[in-house]
Amino acid sequence: MSAVEPIPSAAERDVYLKSFLKPFERWLDDPGVTEIMVNRPGEVWIERQAATGFERFDDPNINALLLQRLAVQIARVSHQAINREQPLLAASLPSGERIQIAGPPAAGEHWALAIRRHVTSELTLSDFGGARNFAHVAVGRAKGMSETDRRLKSLLDEGCIEEFLRASVRARKTMLVSGGTSTGKTSLVNALLREIGDGERIITAEDAAELRLSQPNHLSLSAVKGEMGEARINMTDLLEAALRMRPDRIILGEIRGVEAAAWLRAINTGHPGSITTVHADSPEGALEQLSLMTMQAGLPLSRGETIRYINSIVDIIIHVSRIDGARVIERIVFSPAEEN
Repeated sequence: MSAVEPIPSAAERDVYLKSFLKPFERWLDDPGVTEIMVNRPGEVWIERQAATGFERFDDPNINALLLQRLAVQIARVSHQAINREQPLLAASLPSGERIQIAGPPAAGEHWALAIRRHVTSELTLSDFGGARNFAHVAVGRAKGMSETDRRLKSLLDEGCIEEFLRASVRARKTMLVSGGTSTGKTSLVNALLREIGDGERIITAEDAAELRLSQPNHLSLSAVKGEMGEARINMTDLLEAALRMRPDRIILGEIRGVEAAAWLRAINTGHPGSITTVHADSPEGALEQLSLMTMQAGLPLSRGETIRYINSIVDIIIHVSRIDGARVIERIVFSPAEEN
C-alpha cells in the first residue's frame, strides 16, 4: 500500500513561496519599484515609480525551473491550479502584490509573469508641479484636431504614405488592417511593428505565432485550442491576462469573434497604438465586421452606438488587396478626433 503524501500546512507553503521569491527580493523590497516582469527565464524587467522607461536585469537564478516552482506554489497558496490545462493564473502574493502568470503552452514553452506593486505616495499638488507632471497638460477643446492629427492628415493628403504610416505608429494611433485571404495583412503588421521604439513593452496575442518583434521587452501569448489534454484558452482570456502584465501596446494577431469587445476595451483603458487584422473586402466592410463581432459579446449598445464606439477608438483602417497579382495597400481611412 503506497503512503499518502502529506499536504503542506499554510506555514510550510509560505516558507516554500518565500524561498522561490528570494531572487526577486531586491525589487520586492525596493519601495520605488512598481512593476516586476519576466518575459522568459533569466531576464527581468522592472519599472520604477519616479522613472521613465524600463530597466533590464539578467539573473541566471531566475531560471525555468524556479519560475515553474514559483508558479505552482502561488497556485497552491491561492487555492488554484496552473498547468498545461490551466496555463493562466491571476493571484495575490501574501504581502499584497498582484501577480499574473502565463505558462506553457499559452506562453510558448516557458513561463512569464508580472508582479504589480501598489506604491502609495502622499504628494501635494506642488509636488506634482515640481515633478514636471504639469508640463504636458493639453487644454481640452470641444472641437478641433491636435497638431499630430493635422500633420498626419497633411501627410496622407500629400500622398506621403510611407511617412504617414511611420508617423502614425510612433504617434500611437490604433490601426485595423483589413483584407481578404493572402493579401499581406500580417506582413504589413510586421512592417508596422518595426516602427515601435525599443523602450516600449509589447504583448502580442495570437492563434498562431506569425508576428515578429525585435523590441527587447516583448511577450508573445498564444491561444490554446484544447487538444491533447490542454484546456481551451481563447483570445479574450489572453487579452485579460495581457492587461495585468503592464503592456504599453497589445497587438492582436487577428480578430475573429467576441474578442473584438475585449480588444476595444483594452485600448480604451489606456493602451492606444494597438494593431490588429480582420478579414473584410473594404474598410467599410471591416468596420461592419468589427461592429458585428463586438455586438456578439452582448454589450448593451445598438448597431449605431457600436459603430460610433469603434470609430472613437480605431484611428486608421488600412485595406490591403491583390491587384494584378501584387499585394498592395489599396485604401487608407484616417479618422481624426474631430471627425469621429
